[in-house]
Amino acid sequence: MIALSEHRVIRIVVLCTLYVAQGIPFGFLTVTLAASLAADGMDAGSIGGVFAVGTLPWAFKWVWGPFVDRFGSPRYGRRRPWILAAQAGMVTTLFGMWMIPDPTEHLRMLGGLILVHNIFNSLQDVCVDALAIDLLPPNDRGKASGLMYGAKYLGTAIGGAGLSLLVFYVGGGLSTAFAGMIALILLISLLPLLTVERTGQWLTPWSRLPVPRVGDRCGACGHSTKETANFNLCIECGRELVPSERFESDQAKSPASVGQTLRELGRAFSDRAAIVTGLVALIATTAAGLLAPIGAVLFVRDFGWSEAEYGTVTGGAAIFAGLIGSVGGGFIADLLGPRRVLAAASIILAGLLAVFGFSLDSMTELGRPFLWTYLVIESGLLGCINAAFFAICFGICRPAVAATQFTAYMALMNLGTTAAQASAGRAEGMLGLAGIWLLGAAIQGLVAILLPLTVKRKPAPNAI
Repeated sequence: MIALSEHRVIRIVVLCTLYVAQGIPFGFLTVTLAASLAADGMDAGSIGGVFAVGTLPWAFKWVWGPFVDRFGSPRYGRRRPWILAAQAGMVTTLFGMWMIPDPTEHLRMLGGLILVHNIFNSLQDVCVDALAIDLLPPNDRGKASGLMYGAKYLGTAIGGAGLSLLVFYVGGGLSTAFAGMIALILLISLLPLLTVERTGQWLTPWSRLPVPRVGDRCGACGHSTKETANFNLCIECGRELVPSERFESDQAKSPASVGQTLRELGRAFSDRAAIVTGLVALIATTAAGLLAPIGAVLFVRDFGWSEAEYGTVTGGAAIFAGLIGSVGGGFIADLLGPRRVLAAASIILAGLLAVFGFSLDSMTELGRPFLWTYLVIESGLLGCINAAFFAICFGICRPAVAATQFTAYMALMNLGTTAAQASAGRAEGMLGLAGIWLLGAAIQGLVAILLPLTVKRKPAPNAI
């Protein structure tokens, strides 16, 4: 039986593979399904409605955090049962989609199943992030966050390009794509099914239990064994005995009640470092959100790019750069520290945005190579920023409420990006094109300024 806490490489492989599983449905929704519905004559409004239904659960995934933190199993692990339940729900909804005879004719049913599927997918996302916080040592957080973020890129590519190619070569339309997704998710689910989080936990209900040792504790009442025995049930209450070291770990990390969960949340968000980390989350990708919708219009309408050319750069070379940036940034974060990496990437990106803003009047003379370089470098830096910030959050979050706290940071990140996208048009009208890029540079520079305040303060030594 493999315990993730004891095997470094397997631990990272499992976390990354679970992130691939989260990216596959997104790639399928935005590429494979969109192309199929468009080919069947669906209009943009209907396709956009399906997109909205699929992304809606992610806006509310923070709701899962308190449940995942409060309710876990000492026997099977704090996060593993939730992950397996989420994957079972994902596979079940995919079977439902596969059984729809004509998705175009049953769009409401398809949309409902996509909604439920993404509810389970967002649950898995919350659980995997919490599992990473529980199990990753500080010296692995950077590379793991980079690899996990890169794995999500890979999953998106599999769900988009991979499933599209499967449909193209095999035929069968969306039924083939659904079958492919079912096979992929089932294959990935074998990893959490065949591993446990920590030593001493059960793999299955019929697992053979270890013989208790002197000092083993009851997971329910805390009673300690005085001598070894041939059974593993507490003589006081009949519940499971667990190894003493796991008892201490579980008692330290698992809130015993809703009230304790709320108190832990209060402590988690009352620390200065945690509060400033929330502010950094709010603005870390705000500049990118502000400039993305304006940039699409600028490149196609003002610079004369075709939609195909713009899509090739932003959806091809830039995506690859983001993957390299996230993985590379994660590894560098473990060497230099995630705050140094995030500060450096933010300063470089701020400089890049400032140069672009000041060069707008002479952009036609600079030509396409400069514009290609700008888009690719920007995407690579954003990947690096995301990986480094994830690593910072892994270190800031309190283990007892890791799912809730980390999800709150991600929600703040999404809120900042969404608010910036919504206000992009108004900001451009007030500041002009050059001004909006300089504003983006200033916001990104502010990220670097705030980072020193995200370091946890060491407790003062006790006075003698």
